[in-house]
Amino acid sequence: MLKVQSITKVFHRGEINEVTALQDASLDVPAGQVVVLIGGNGSGKSTLLNLVAGTYLPDSGRIVIGEHDMTHVPEHGRAGILGRVFQDPLVGTASGLTIEENFALAASRGAFRGLRLALGRKLRDEIRDRLATLGMGLEGRMRTKVGLLSGGQRQAISILMAVCKQPLVLLLDEHTAALDPRASRQIMDLTRTIIREHNLTTIMVTHNLNHALENGDRTIVMSRGRIVHEIPRQQLDTMTIDDLFALFHDAQLTAAV
Repeated sequence: MLKVQSITKVFHRGEINEVTALQDASLDVPAGQVVVLIGGNGSGKSTLLNLVAGTYLPDSGRIVIGEHDMTHVPEHGRAGILGRVFQDPLVGTASGLTIEENFALAASRGAFRGLRLALGRKLRDEIRDRLATLGMGLEGRMRTKVGLLSGGQRQAISILMAVCKQPLVLLLDEHTAALDPRASRQIMDLTRTIIREHNLTTIMVTHNLNHALENGDRTIVMSRGRIVHEIPRQQLDTMTIDDLFALFHDAQLTAAV
């Protein structure tokens, strides 16, 4: 479903602050698989996610999503096949629009449509049904501006919006990091449910080692722009947080040498 082949990305090439963010990185994610990325600051995990999203284009290598070669396709050209949830709940939604207007924008992703046309009765019914699955009572507040909601509520809406067009790949960019522990747990439970129900091919970036241990079919440890460990589900099931932290710490020390 997703193939990242020998990707290299260098920022500020030729300048004094040149940084090799990714170096010959490859990743193959079959359809329906969930991959968790962990690594320290500057390890390359966010750059990898941004390259898949089209926020950046690679200097070399190839990115294939489904049957589409997306290597040189910019971010807006991938909107119809990718869903993304950001760390900051403020980024994934428009504060000044209502819940239903935000969903209308998500439903028209990849095409220009006015809100009046997009918000027909059929779409409103679909939005109401989807919101009801959250158990937050938001189905009765569809005309409330999103800026009045809590961070957890906004992030829940962001997840539903990200998958409303059945994306080929879902990107989760530390999507619980800005939430309090209760909201974080609630959003992770929702994430697992949605991924399972839609059989979504997913890449999740996180700093939370508990999330890395408990979620996904494999966890990848990155350091200095390289993939240094790939841990399959069978091995994760036998590991403790201390075991995973030891691998994480070893990767950082090795990279520093």
